Amino acid sequence: MSSLRLINETSFSSVNTVNVTNVFSEDFDIYKITLDTGAQYGLMKFINTSGSVMSDGTYDTARYNLKINTTYSQTQISGTDVGMYIFSESSGSGAGGGNVLYVFNPFSSSYYTSVTAQTVDINNSSAHRIARTIGIHKNTASMGGFQLNALASVTGTLRTYGLRVD
Repeated sequence: MSSLRLINETSFSSVNTVNVTNVFSEDFDIYKITLDTGAQYGLMKFINTSGSVMSDGTYDTARYNLKINTTYSQTQISGTDVGMYIFSESSGSGAGGGNVLYVFNPFSSSYYTSVTAQTVDINNSSAHRIARTIGIHKNTASMGGFQLNALASVTGTLRTYGLRVD
């Protein structure tokens, strides 16, 4: 039996914000989220079990970008309320991005929620990138879902899986 359980699949078209609610529960401590999109995505926030988007100044992110056309870059952002810069941002004709992230302990009210992510951008220019990101939401409230905020209108599919650990 597979250790991954598909909890939710959300397809969206021409939107800037996507809310995925009621996906985190006491059933799992680790979740895998995949996002396939053809344009610019950037920030992730959590939604608590009451349905409120958490904009509480407790998001920290560190990102390492490997770029094919130039030198690498690093980004560190602490104590922000805009969310975690997690997902890829592709642009140009034929752009696309692939994203895989893991969310740890989002439903627990005893631990901070943390995230690791790997993204790849593919487009028609020479700006191909691979990024590795870690993030933490320094709030012990129980989270029920998440919100993605795009830099521009996007179309794509989000899949959320629970990871069973025996």
